[in-house]
Amino acid sequence: MLTELAIKHAKPKDKAYKISDSGGLHIEITPSGGKLWRWRYRFNGKAQLLALGKYPAVSLAEARRKRDEARALVGEGKHPTREKQAEKLRRMAEGENTFEKLARKWLELKKAGLNEKYRTQNLSRMEQLVFPMIGNLPVTEITIPDIVRVVEKISNRGTVETAKRMKQLISQIFRYACYRGLCQHNPAADLRGILPTVERKHFASLPLAEIPALLKAIEDYNGENISKAAMKLLALTFVRTGELIGAKWEEIDWQREEWHIPAERMKKKRPHIVPLSKQALAIFRELQEQTGEKPFVFYSLRSKSRHISNGVVLMAMQRMGYHGKMTGHGFRSLASTILNEKGYPPDVIERQLAHADDDKIRAAYNRAEYLPERKKMMQDYADILEALAAGKNIIAGKFPQKTRA
Repeated sequence: MLTELAIKHAKPKDKAYKISDSGGLHIEITPSGGKLWRWRYRFNGKAQLLALGKYPAVSLAEARRKRDEARALVGEGKHPTREKQAEKLRRMAEGENTFEKLARKWLELKKAGLNEKYRTQNLSRMEQLVFPMIGNLPVTEITIPDIVRVVEKISNRGTVETAKRMKQLISQIFRYACYRGLCQHNPAADLRGILPTVERKHFASLPLAEIPALLKAIEDYNGENISKAAMKLLALTFVRTGELIGAKWEEIDWQREEWHIPAERMKKKRPHIVPLSKQALAIFRELQEQTGEKPFVFYSLRSKSRHISNGVVLMAMQRMGYHGKMTGHGFRSLASTILNEKGYPPDVIERQLAHADDDKIRAAYNRAEYLPERKKMMQDYADILEALAAGKNIIAGKFPQKTRA
């Protein structure tokens, strides 16, 4: 039986030699003075030799423990050398499959389908809030409590919506890892109830009784014509402000009297059609005289940006005295309220508002769904706004609806 003292006093010779311990364990002394642990065993009737490390990094007690573990594997019919190689590969894979590395890879793969600003924002938030806690961990070792700690820490800072978004992103990244066999389960898949319910923030929007005054204020606005046109078109098309200010002339179909917004500019990343009323077309034609030679309808004449910013509309609202009372998004709420009051089918209204459809298969066909009804609705709505601006109260009552083909 070997002792630590005997190992320390073992001197190198011209040729390598070994000193046996027990159970096939021995230490090999090399001519250069190296001391290497080896375990000799038989597997399927054949002699095998397993390296257990170098002395003194691996002590006598540690070498005996490794020998016993390897012997147990043999007893289970497993090849220790192959198991050791598999473990080495597994650890290498874990090093490559940390949460941070997979998250960055996933965001890069999603780059084509995501708005660049949105993608960059998500990456920045992960770098600040998620990676410091679980970024270096292999995805196979991250547990449900790990995810809960991350989400709750973000929430405790008072940013519940951010915590909710990070939880969703973490879940999507784990789903990506599961699909590729890099882990067996998604620890963020079902974490309902861990975040407090947040009351949904509604964008400022005026009550119906104050709409005539707003329309008159827009008509009398003495600021830039492009700001005035933007407010009018937000009212007539009820698209989101970001979708309006990024409008390009190539998106306007004059013959069909439609505005075709491509998927990459829509919030839900789906193409959208806006039927243009005669009033909206008239405004676009006026703008064409001003910016028709530029790619953007709302080209910025003051700055180096390609088109005007969201702030242009908000600033115009403030100058008219509607700060905190009305926003660009408020025109969408206004349109929904009036059109529902007028009796238009909710599906038609929701489709024109480009709200998400939970059925992803049907959503592929929704771009043109209800288009005849939407064309009539948009013209009716433009006529309502025109009448309201003239001081007529025509909100009550319903328009006759066309039967869907």
